Amino acid sequence: MDSVKIIKKMPEIHCARGPELCEKCREAMKRKSFCLIKVYLKPGNIARPMTEIYVGCRRIIGEYDVIKKFKDKEEAKRYAIKNGIDISFE
Repeated sequence: MDSVKIIKKMPEIHCARGPELCEKCREAMKRKSFCLIKVYLKPGNIARPMTEIYVGCRRIIGEYDVIKKFKDKEEAKRYAIKNGIDISFE
């Protein structure tokens, strides 16, 4: 298994500089939505944002790609149930 798909509540991303250096990133961090993400369990050869998830009992910090954004929590729940995907409500 090289990757895991999960639905997680995520802040928006503005640019690679991050909220410490960029005012627009600080504003974007305030806006969160549920996203279907693909988390890679091994490092890749391209720059991606990082996130923390739990796979079984193991804590994984991995690179991820956003596959889909949901308009609200209910849409994310329905998608998770229909497709057998874990959802994180944090």
